[in-house]
Amino acid sequence: MTTLLFVRHGESRSNENGYFTGQTDVPLSALGKRQALALRDHLLTHYTVDAICSSDLRRACETVLPVAQALGLPVRKEKLLREIDGGAWEEKTPAYIAEHFPRDYALWQENIGLARCTGGESMQEVQRRGIAITRRIAAENEGKTVLVGTHAGFLRAMQCFWQHLPPAAMQQIPWVPNASLTEVRYAEGKEEIVRLAEDRYLQGEVTRLSPGI
Repeated sequence: MTTLLFVRHGESRSNENGYFTGQTDVPLSALGKRQALALRDHLLTHYTVDAICSSDLRRACETVLPVAQALGLPVRKEKLLREIDGGAWEEKTPAYIAEHFPRDYALWQENIGLARCTGGESMQEVQRRGIAITRRIAAENEGKTVLVGTHAGFLRAMQCFWQHLPPAAMQQIPWVPNASLTEVRYAEGKEEIVRLAEDRYLQGEVTRLSPGI
């Protein structure tokens, strides 16, 4: 059995300003850095982390870095853990996207599991690469606990898979908060969610995606 501790990155500068970020490489905000430290303290208290993997995007790496530094562990960067490729939507506000790409954005709002960012990825494509990389990480770390730094879209797509739901049901799955923790056990080719989007350790500093994204 392998335990993967999935963490959505802390609040980023784009989250702070209400932009659709996608794979644009932005840093954490000041609040996001505080969230990363709160996450570190929680993980060091409640888990024994054996290895750390992360999306290669800066905001994800910065979120797991305090844990890596505390434990003296390297951070293995994986492009397949990235957020959805937002194509023409990247670094745009929801209002801009709705005005310039009304048909694609309407589907994103009404049935995200069947939607595609204009010129970018679909959520089903994110899910397929997510299944592949997480199963590989689990297989390569049998019997260990691995911290995995990733993103909201990635985790929404994967939660749909873990819960054995069709893509159309993804609409009912909410975005997880910044720096929240989702624990999944991988054993004998199956995945089991142990805890989902835990964020109590953030106390009064819980943040989520802006309305409309």
